[in-house]
Amino acid sequence: MKFDKTSFLKSIINTCELEDFSGIEIAVLGYSNSGKSSLLNVLTNNKKLARVSKLPGRTKTINVFNITSSFRIIDFPGYGYSTINLLTKKLLSKSLLFYLRNRLCLRGVIILSDIRYSLKLLDLKILKILQKRLISILFILTKTDKVSKQKKTVQISQIRKKISILNMDITVLGFSKFNKLDILVVRHHLSLWYNLFRNR
Repeated sequence: MKFDKTSFLKSIINTCELEDFSGIEIAVLGYSNSGKSSLLNVLTNNKKLARVSKLPGRTKTINVFNITSSFRIIDFPGYGYSTINLLTKKLLSKSLLFYLRNRLCLRGVIILSDIRYSLKLLDLKILKILQKRLISILFILTKTDKVSKQKKTVQISQIRKKISILNMDITVLGFSKFNKLDILVVRHHLSLWYNLFRNR
């Protein structure tokens, strides 16, 4: 699958603004500053696709990107610290949970987490919500270039152990935007998801 043709479709505040979609949707989630925008940019080989900032909470809307006409990515604002006002923040949070529980075309979820930190409660909450649905999950530990190889191995092992008790289809990966192999691995998983679900 070619990802370099990915294009921005629209921004929304509430997932109820999403029309019915007969294709495949992949949601991208994670705490603020976990590297969601960087992942999308290197994944699609387009540095300008998603806005990258050193300040957390920069993405304030739900952004929709088309990989193909039948395969798209829904990029949610980072949870946790954010510059979004409280009313909008509550709306986005409620909208996210409703989307995860009810969106029929949602086939996969990518959760990003900074490898330098332990598994967080909100990540676990989201995983438990997804337990009730047959959805493939990529749990990506980002910024592996900021830790030693030993720390990377230990952290990935610990996260895998913690989430194994959920008995879900979760793949845990280490990721650096500077590592071409890491990018290829993520592309490979998304291609597998697309090929698995496109004829269903």
